[in-house]
Amino acid sequence: MKKHTAKNSILFTRAFFNHPILFALVLLTLPGVTAHAETRQSPNIILVLVDDQGWTGTSVQMAKAIDSSRSFLYQTPALEAFAKEGVRFSSGYSSAPNCSPARMSIQTGKTAARLKSTDITTVHPNNYDKEPYGRIMHRRAYVNKPLLIDLPVPELSLEEQTIAELLKATRPEYVSAHIGKWHLGTAPDLHGYTVHSGNTSNVEGEIGDPDPKRTKEVTQQAIDFLKQQAASKTPFFLQVSYYAVHTPLRAFESSILAVQDRQTESRRKGTDRRVNHLHPEYAAMTEELDSAFGTLMDSLDELGLADSTYVIYTSDNGAEIQNSITTNSPLARGKTSVWEGGIRVPFLVRGPGVAPGLQVDLPVVGYDILPTIAEWLEIQDLPADLDGESFAGLLTEDAAEASPREKGLIWYYGAYRNGKHVSPQMAFRKGDIKLYWDIQNDRVDLYDLSLDLSETTNLAGFFPDLADSMLSELKAYMDSVGVSLPKPNPDYDPRLDPGLRLRILEESEPRMRNQGQPKEPAT
Repeated sequence: MKKHTAKNSILFTRAFFNHPILFALVLLTLPGVTAHAETRQSPNIILVLVDDQGWTGTSVQMAKAIDSSRSFLYQTPALEAFAKEGVRFSSGYSSAPNCSPARMSIQTGKTAARLKSTDITTVHPNNYDKEPYGRIMHRRAYVNKPLLIDLPVPELSLEEQTIAELLKATRPEYVSAHIGKWHLGTAPDLHGYTVHSGNTSNVEGEIGDPDPKRTKEVTQQAIDFLKQQAASKTPFFLQVSYYAVHTPLRAFESSILAVQDRQTESRRKGTDRRVNHLHPEYAAMTEELDSAFGTLMDSLDELGLADSTYVIYTSDNGAEIQNSITTNSPLARGKTSVWEGGIRVPFLVRGPGVAPGLQVDLPVVGYDILPTIAEWLEIQDLPADLDGESFAGLLTEDAAEASPREKGLIWYYGAYRNGKHVSPQMAFRKGDIKLYWDIQNDRVDLYDLSLDLSETTNLAGFFPDLADSMLSELKAYMDSVGVSLPKPNPDYDPRLDPGLRLRILEESEPRMRNQGQPKEPAT
């Protein structure tokens, strides 16, 4: 799809993190735009995308029947209040098990596989100038591996239509803004965003001082944008992409001490036995994020925007469990894995007509966000090759009558992370049944998630026809979108595998083991 050019005359400035906030008001000068907008539905939309927050990474119980679907250490009262005001998806998924692919998928409404985004853009040589550590990651993950694998795309293609470009083409009265972490190679302004923070990645979130994870800074920039739109009465789409809770761990000392004091008191009272998370700095970073989210939601009330604004809260992928900084238990594994711990995430929605306090168990995924926004705004002209489906119809009490989606959900992670025991893998969920395919070992697992959330009992041997059918359907999809499947590397030498050598070195050091993770087969 070709890029769309705005016909409006627009005055704007970019917001950069190393300069004062310079958001500008968009001037809608195209005759008739405002009058036309008045005849159509014009709610505002905010997408809050947090980084590496797992399904159990908040104090919101994501599934009413599963007590351990929340954290017993992290306290997130703002998100608890938000969940009571809207819909909580117990089977909410990220589009991919790591950053760039998930974010690219959200922007376009397409699977990461269709976009050929099989790993973070960091590992591509085109991006080494901005993210020099990508060179090291590339060597560990792509050089001398058992499988020959394609590099991921280095950037979000200019041929793809983003949420912002869809609005520009169909609802030009809307202003689109992106605040915070982008990490898609090409800058937001090339993809329709009038106001943005620049072509940011992980680097901007690692400075540590004076705002440990830039959480307050991102929030304030978002609020400044909201104030401008409220003053001009201009409808908007705003994506707020926080750097928390991605490593490295960063939090104010006062927040860390407060968590440590709670932990000490819990041990003194003997009430710490149920605690599923232990790291005080990670807890502090989580709670600072929640406080910032609460401030952002309060600003909607103060500006009179709450009743006309849809808010989606979700994460780009599951939590990072390496080095035992946190756990996704009862889910298996974590970030960069297509097991549940790597892709099942918090997914909550609030807004006009959304049923308060409702839990919906039907699965939704990040690439459903674009078609959902399109339905909210009554946009009919959508790309023919979208993979997502609108979940707008699941946000009312009638959700219980909704039918499961027919197409199923698809994930593909096409790289190695030896330290995490991860190799190229795919997953496919239809209804409650999920197929997992370890490509290197040609291992196929089948799980009934309604009975086995932790993915401990492989049913492939009991239902071989179902496993074969789902695997064939998964392969057919990959073929239809032009994915080149990894092939054996005839020249592979494990003695020279840099990632394997790193894993052996790491495993020689004693450390806590994450609980509830399925055993990885030998490679």
